Amino acid sequence: MSTQKSSRDKLLDVTFEEVYKYGYSGSATASILKRAAVPRGSMYHHFSSKKELVLAMIAERLIPKVEEFFNFNMRSDSTAIDILTHTMIKISKNKMLIMHGCPLHRLMFEMSALDSDIASACEREFDNLSSNLAKVLSFGMRDGRIKQGDPKELAEFILSSSWGLLSRPLGLSTKVRFLQDSLRLIESIKV
Repeated sequence: MSTQKSSRDKLLDVTFEEVYKYGYSGSATASILKRAAVPRGSMYHHFSSKKELVLAMIAERLIPKVEEFFNFNMRSDSTAIDILTHTMIKISKNKMLIMHGCPLHRLMFEMSALDSDIASACEREFDNLSSNLAKVLSFGMRDGRIKQGDPKELAEFILSSSWGLLSRPLGLSTKVRFLQDSLRLIESIKV
């Protein structure tokens, strides 16, 4: 027995795809409704505006996906370097990330000058990701495998650098190139 998605779920899924590929400004409500096969009235039953739809999409689709991509969970059997390396290898295998970059970074960058509510939602997730990574880096600094420094600043640097590596022009953005450069980044923080 197959489970049919609700109109709300369809809207959130399609909005994630549209905003990821075309940005907030480039994704039209009409296109979202058409691709989701949802009438306009159904959208307004769930969301009062495109902005409200996008804010819900950030919370319910974008953040869970980004946290899956940038999974910096400590494991008792791994070093901080192992966790960073595993995460970068996992990212390198995600074709959408390699082709289109990080969806959080793209939306945060676009909306920083256009809408403070959407930008703030993205910035909170960036802070959450960098805080989680800072815990891993602190562990690595304590065990002597990562150079001493401010773990939060280093975490922000690593995330921003990773996003930069994912933001190359399509012709220069390959799995191999991302992996080479992200592993070079990890080497630069080792003791």
